[in-house]
Amino acid sequence: MNCKQIEDQLIEYIDGNLDDKTSQLIESHISRCENCKKALMELQEVFTAIKNEPQQLPDESLKLDFETMLQKEKELQDDSKVVSLSRVSRNTWKTPLQIAATIALMFSAYYFGTLQNNESLSQEMAVLRKEKTQMKEAMTISLIENESASKRLQAVNYAEEFEKPGNEILKALITKMHYDDHINVRLAAAEALAKFSDNEMVRKALIDALDMELDPSMQIELIQILVSIEEKRAVPSMEKLLQNEETPNYVRDQVKIGLPNLI
Repeated sequence: MNCKQIEDQLIEYIDGNLDDKTSQLIESHISRCENCKKALMELQEVFTAIKNEPQQLPDESLKLDFETMLQKEKELQDDSKVVSLSRVSRNTWKTPLQIAATIALMFSAYYFGTLQNNESLSQEMAVLRKEKTQMKEAMTISLIENESASKRLQAVNYAEEFEKPGNEILKALITKMHYDDHINVRLAAAEALAKFSDNEMVRKALIDALDMELDPSMQIELIQILVSIEEKRAVPSMEKLLQNEETPNYVRDQVKIGLPNLI
């Protein structure tokens, strides 16, 4: 694992959310890398400071104001007219300090936990998880645009790990599949996109890629993917390959194997 991969997973490592193998890899890297060790210590210090922050009780007037607002909310719920309390701003986090500040806000909200219903708390936790995912997506997109082909390849492989990536991640992968000057990056991007083939934008991009791709190994990869996802709209593109005299015989053979499954 490189420093960028370690940095992306430090929060999960501190939270104890990683599997044993990944945790051991991170520990091994940190034992040899002073920069990553420093980053880990800084994050741990932030979380420790939050944990040890003494609880400060609000003055009585603030508590009364809050209870009055809560009572009004309950009365509205009894009338089946639910009015949502204001939510925490959903700004994108760009630094560990911003993440820590949000976590601190969550701990402050917990002080009033006995006065809030479970549904409200669940919604706030959902916001926290969403923001965390958005931060990881932003880091991945940034790495995909790296000048180094090896780093772009790493980023593409990392993007494949997202369960439900946003459109920006998908668009970045599609761009790499279409235009990257390194064949291994294009192949990896196509493989990653195959995982998200339930998305219409992805399916169309795979068909378009087969229409424009000239590299035989990439053509075979796209044919196999389109057949595996049963994309019948790819039939004209495959037939075009059969009719093209410049198509290598082994690519033609792959089309002949897959085409009957789509017709």
